[in-house]
Amino acid sequence: MLFSIATPTFNCLSQLKSCVGSVRRQQGVEVEHLVQDGGSTDGTPAWLAAQTGLKAVSERDAGMYDAINRAWARGRGDVFAWLNADEQYLPGTLAHVASVFDQHPEIDMLFGDTLIVNHDGRLLAARREIPLRAWYVKNGFLYALSCSLFFRSRLVQKGWLKFDTSYRLAGDFDLMLRLLAQGARCRHVSRYYALFGITGDNLSMNPRMEQEGEEIKRRNQDRKSVV
Repeated sequence: MLFSIATPTFNCLSQLKSCVGSVRRQQGVEVEHLVQDGGSTDGTPAWLAAQTGLKAVSERDAGMYDAINRAWARGRGDVFAWLNADEQYLPGTLAHVASVFDQHPEIDMLFGDTLIVNHDGRLLAARREIPLRAWYVKNGFLYALSCSLFFRSRLVQKGWLKFDTSYRLAGDFDLMLRLLAQGARCRHVSRYYALFGITGDNLSMNPRMEQEGEEIKRRNQDRKSVV
């Protein structure tokens, strides 16, 4: 099973190195790591050019969601995901995801639990999630964190797995509600899959996040979802 992992990045080389390392340490699966750099000026392009085993592009883009779309467009995997530069996979994550997809051919996407850490790697919280339900998301928040989300390639083939780049902060919120409305079947796995880093610069902390989220909720109120 081939994994296509997209990583959007811009001027965060030290964090990117840890992110790339966490993908390289995955065992038992084939991985193509699609790093999409937005034209960094901190040495990222030179570092990427010196790496082996990465499929990296450095070019200007229209933001994080555009960068992920561009990376996914280059993917050829059976499973797609995105891992931001300030996030890391835990050991054994991708092998476990592959086994769950093998055991459940009916599901289109899955997500696991996430460890929240600070910039020094100190554990802040261990988030254990509940099964994904569109009604909960529409009336609350997206609790399936992106670093622990994985999608089958058939969602790409259907044209469903693509971000609306008009959103700058809450595109994942919109994407997941659209996938659920289109009938994508999701499974939650009670296993910690990734580290999510609180850096102080996370998009979720931007004051405009709530405004975008409310707009997405209004757009999705009339969409009927399978779950």
